[in-house]
Amino acid sequence: MLAQRHVDRLRTERRVEPLPEEESPAALASTSSPADPERSRYLTVMREAFGRAVARLPARDRLRLGCYYAQGLTLAETGRLLREHEATASRQLARTRRAIREDVEHQLRTEAGLTNAQIAQCFESVSDDPGPLDVGEMLGTSDERKKSEIDRSP
Repeated sequence: MLAQRHVDRLRTERRVEPLPEEESPAALASTSSPADPERSRYLTVMREAFGRAVARLPARDRLRLGCYYAQGLTLAETGRLLREHEATASRQLARTRRAIREDVEHQLRTEAGLTNAQIAQCFESVSDDPGPLDVGEMLGTSDERKKSEIDRSP
């Protein structure tokens, strides 16, 4: 789904790709391709729907997601923390990802009134570049929140 590790890997790969020469065909093609006019709207509705879907999850599922995606723990570490086997942690993460996707699709269809094709475009927009989508923030584990909690402590 919206795996932070996948996003980080994509961003890392993009950083090391050389930029095309300004006059090269690749540079000209990249500047001439029009941006999707709906992209901004799709990112907004996806972010909102994803946030609501995550908020509706049981606390243990949110904790598991936070450990694995936001904190970057391995499945084995996540399982140990939650006192479950690594395979169980993996199965539960897969189940939770499916539940989030189904919830997001349902919200996009019923609340945003999107068609199946538009929903597919929403997912494609986010998988290409999620923009400021922060799973850690949605799970309450972002660095900013931790810093603000530390600042408030006596």
